[in-house]
Amino acid sequence: MKQFFLLLGVFLFSTNLVFAQCGYHPPQPQTETRQRSSVNIADDIKDFKKLATISKKEAKKIAISNYPGKVKEIELVKEDGTLTWKLEVKGKEGRKEIFIDPASGAFLGYGLTK
Repeated sequence: MKQFFLLLGVFLFSTNLVFAQCGYHPPQPQTETRQRSSVNIADDIKDFKKLATISKKEAKKIAISNYPGKVKEIELVKEDGTLTWKLEVKGKEGRKEIFIDPASGAFLGYGLTK
């Protein structure tokens, strides 16, 4: 009988049913919440930095206006066929990746820091 209850307890904890019964829900992993850039780019283009009409300085100002803090890193990246300014900003809530459209200067959203 002890083994039955032990196995039942292990099963309930492993499936989070115990937590659900008491109203506790374990934290879910964060997901990225950002839009795609308007600058589409082919994989074979090497000199893509000329395609950005928003400067590094302007991207920094836009990022700080959306998430106040100190910019730790800034780079122009090619991801998923688009060109994006990616900034790592350290603010009151911790570090966040901020994405800025290099053509329009639009704030594209937040990403996950590693």
